[in-house]
Amino acid sequence: MSKSISDNNTSPENLLHSIIDTTFFGVLNFKSIRNSDSEIMDFECIFANKTASELLAVDVSDLIGAKMMDVLPEQIGNGFFKEYKRLVETGKFAKVEQHCKTDKFDGWFQVSASKLGDGFTVTFQDISDVKKMQADLTTRGNKYQKLFDESIDAIFLLDEQFQFINVNSSFRQLFGFNLGNIKEKSIKQLFLSEKDFLPFENALKKNKKIDELEVFLLTKKSYKRFCLINSVPVYDEERQQQNYLGVIRDMTKRKQAEKDIMVAEKLSMTGNIARTIAHEVRNPLTNLSLALEQLKEEIPEDIEDAELYLSIIERNTKRIGNLITDLLNSSKPKKLKLIKQPIKKLITEALALVKDRIKLQNLELVEDYSQENIILPLDSDQFKIALLNLFINAIESMKPDHGVLKIAEEIHDDYLMLIIQDNGKGISPTALKKLFEPFFTGKKEGTGLGLTTVQNIIHSHKGKIEVESELGQGTTFTIRFQINCVE
Repeated sequence: MSKSISDNNTSPENLLHSIIDTTFFGVLNFKSIRNSDSEIMDFECIFANKTASELLAVDVSDLIGAKMMDVLPEQIGNGFFKEYKRLVETGKFAKVEQHCKTDKFDGWFQVSASKLGDGFTVTFQDISDVKKMQADLTTRGNKYQKLFDESIDAIFLLDEQFQFINVNSSFRQLFGFNLGNIKEKSIKQLFLSEKDFLPFENALKKNKKIDELEVFLLTKKSYKRFCLINSVPVYDEERQQQNYLGVIRDMTKRKQAEKDIMVAEKLSMTGNIARTIAHEVRNPLTNLSLALEQLKEEIPEDIEDAELYLSIIERNTKRIGNLITDLLNSSKPKKLKLIKQPIKKLITEALALVKDRIKLQNLELVEDYSQENIILPLDSDQFKIALLNLFINAIESMKPDHGVLKIAEEIHDDYLMLIIQDNGKGISPTALKKLFEPFFTGKKEGTGLGLTTVQNIIHSHKGKIEVESELGQGTTFTIRFQINCVE
């Protein structure tokens, strides 16, 4: 072969030349130039097709007979010279992609070569557009990956079995998992209950999106987070499977703030009611008490049953006065005498006051305190009143010989969680919603102000109190304080 053939001769050889000329690959054929010791010193071009001429911007006539070093761009010529020698000697050459920059060309070639006699045939194709597209896709992918990684919301990708494929750093930070841990789990394991997971699962399986689903999710340490979930089905073309992409927004602090506002509003309303009652009732009640004292002096001693009825009036007058006092105390912010002291000391002192009740009912007491000595600014008397209320409620809810009262400390981030748990009769969901409201009680002789007072004391200490309960399973009160000092 000496030149590109493009005439009308239809011989098999000319037909082959015509096919090679019109292919989108550049084709060059080289023979070895050897020295007297048969060592390959260079290669001479003995064939070039039109595509090679166009890609290299050199006429076919100038290519034929030229040395390889003069014909091919330096990156494909000199750069691959040793590889071409090895190809002639061993028949091995790996397909490569090579960037080439000359006066006439700046782009990418895909280069392949094969041994042919005492030489080789090299084919090359301009893949600059493909490389540019790949670069664009990489840039776009990196941009999306950056958005994925840096989002303040937790983002997850699930497979068709709801197993985690990937999560971003915000997700890992929120739930406490690393990427290795979470890929072994299903999102179902994060849901607080199966009844919350079912609507999530059913909607996505029916190719419907999840929009602002409010649920409690559990962290790695089983802490509850109140979250909003948005999720959509996405089909993975590469794996030929249905995946699910979602965003989780942690609303725990906002939910807590809303609860705090509601509590503050209730306390404010209760305080207004209490002050109104105190004003409207105490004045006539005082007059009634004064009149009663006067009446005692004027009624003759020999009148039958007079002392009995006067005693009933006096006792109930005092009871009304005490109720008004309790109502005022339960609703107004406490004036505290705060002293920094170990919280464990006050817990122990409050427990000492109910130890006889615990022993009398043969209850089990389990104490599990943090190894760290937590120091908090507390009013000893007020805080012990709050603890006593909670301890007595727990003791009274449990059956003798079967009850377990657990007092535990846990440190979560910058917060101390004081947990008071019993295995008593529990509280119904309806009652649970009203538990801290004034005058709400489940006891026959209760005033319904005990837990309102507890809540007021805890809030006056800038703490939070929450309750969870299930009928027949028991009740858990959790008091949370921000840690100011740890010794």
